[in-house]
Amino acid sequence: MFPINDALDAILMGMFLFGVLFTVGSLLLGAADIDFGHETDVGHGADHGADGHFSGLFNVSSILAFITWFGGIGYIARNGLGLWSWLAILIGILGGLAGGAAISWFMINVLRKNSQELDPKDWDQVGVIGRVTSSIRPSGFGEIVYEQNGIRQVATARAEGDRAIPRDTEVVVLRVERGAVIVAPFDELLAGDKAAG
Repeated sequence: MFPINDALDAILMGMFLFGVLFTVGSLLLGAADIDFGHETDVGHGADHGADGHFSGLFNVSSILAFITWFGGIGYIARNGLGLWSWLAILIGILGGLAGGAAISWFMINVLRKNSQELDPKDWDQVGVIGRVTSSIRPSGFGEIVYEQNGIRQVATARAEGDRAIPRDTEVVVLRVERGAVIVAPFDELLAGDKAAG
């Protein structure tokens, strides 16, 4: 069905099959939401540049599209149209560039346009008002719950000054130390501001 006449045909067909198999594999793994332990930070994934934006023609998806289209179009131009090898390679390169550019355009103008960029300041815990859900013991830990960007969050908490804070007290996060938020009762901070003012 697809004759392999020489090494160039094998290379072109191999590139096409490689691109198709990896594209299908990526789609299946993405649909199944399977992760092989590769951790990425928000804004620093495989298809993002250092500034958190898609990096034009040079991302995994557009390179994979180039390889697939180059192999497929080059093979068809050589065997289907009977063109000379150098002309088939040139047409394959042009087709690969068109395929890569189409994928990049889609990622930048469709996917990125509809996605909201995350700002680390939106997730800063300092200044957040929460409520104690598990009493904070003197020189010990408890738990608070608060809402940030419409999402309910839970954090391990310790009181400023290592004192006790009872359950259902409204608190303000003053700082974060070693994964625990340091809090103070909101009413006391409010009273302190009124006395200072």
